[in-house]
Amino acid sequence: MRGTLHIALLSLVASLLHAQPSGTQILKNIEANFSDIQDFSVDLEANVDLERLKVPKMKATMYFKKPDRIRFVSEGFALLPKEGVGFTPSNLLARFDVENVKEENSEFILTLHPKKDKTKLKKVFMIVDSSNWTVKQLTTPQFDGRQMKAEFHSEKVTGHWFPSQLHVTFSSDSTNTDLPEFFGQLPQGQRPSQNPRKGTITVSYSNYRLNTGLKDEFFEEEREKK
Repeated sequence: MRGTLHIALLSLVASLLHAQPSGTQILKNIEANFSDIQDFSVDLEANVDLERLKVPKMKATMYFKKPDRIRFVSEGFALLPKEGVGFTPSNLLARFDVENVKEENSEFILTLHPKKDKTKLKKVFMIVDSSNWTVKQLTTPQFDGRQMKAEFHSEKVTGHWFPSQLHVTFSSDSTNTDLPEFFGQLPQGQRPSQNPRKGTITVSYSNYRLNTGLKDEFFEEEREKK
């Protein structure tokens, strides 16, 4: 009897130790990596391979300041999907509700819903690496049949995990003739006449600069230009 009780207690302790964290706790773990990061900037180099569109290699600098200020600066135009490149895990709890959590090996797959109704995103699927609590993949199906999948590779920068490379894949319903919003960044004469149904953008990140004291006015300059 005592042996059976002992085994039952051990099983209970083991199950508690390996209990799946809640969706909220997973997002908190991701955000913790950025807890003492107030701002950063990073250099970007992007290679674009989209159907019906030829774009040379692009370079830009991304600036970020908490909670959600982002600015891209480049000498020419920069065709960058901001949903992927501009993704930062600093305010996930404020932006998303967690609908479902699934565990596979050392990864968690989360189904998220944006809290703001105005956003064009209706659902986001996120894959999280539990070994370092970094986002490995984001998939964002659109209401019009399009889908964007962003795969992140991360590295440690002064004790914090940041993306080192991003691979974005686009797919679209062939019946959809509207151009994706981010093609509006292209000069008028270089925009494709038809919607690219598929393609990839690979972005490399380098030279991170953390907590340099970026001013709010710097981000206001970008808003005034629009």
